[in-house]
Amino acid sequence: MQVAGAVAAERLRLNLFGHAYMAVGAVVIVLLFYLAIAAQITQSSYDITRLQDQQRQLVAEQDQLRYQEVTLHAPAQVQQQAAQSGMQRVVPSRYVQGNEVAIDLTTPVGEGPPDTTPLWLRAVALVVNSVGGTRDVQAASKH
Repeated sequence: MQVAGAVAAERLRLNLFGHAYMAVGAVVIVLLFYLAIAAQITQSSYDITRLQDQQRQLVAEQDQLRYQEVTLHAPAQVQQQAAQSGMQRVVPSRYVQGNEVAIDLTTPVGEGPPDTTPLWLRAVALVVNSVGGTRDVQAASKH
């Protein structure tokens, strides 16, 4: 029995050390995961800071380019560049006065001029044409 008790005590002691080693191993693994995640978070924060600085630099460069564009197209700058290239400012010209044109824009395209003959004269011409058989009474009356 003593042998069995000694073997049981030895197993119990090994079992106790085994649990302690497992616990220490688990703590070490958790600690390594924590360090890896902390390192990744730190690297990400450095990346974010670097990208924000890069964005600020790009916005400042964009503002500078916009300012340069505005100053290049300013009237004084355009006039100076024109003078350097040999261009001269001329006196502004005036438009020639034109005569008004009497065009009826409401008439459809392709038709002849509108008939401005009074209605009573058209009626007389219709009667004379139907009775007399002539077709040019109205045209003859205009001359």
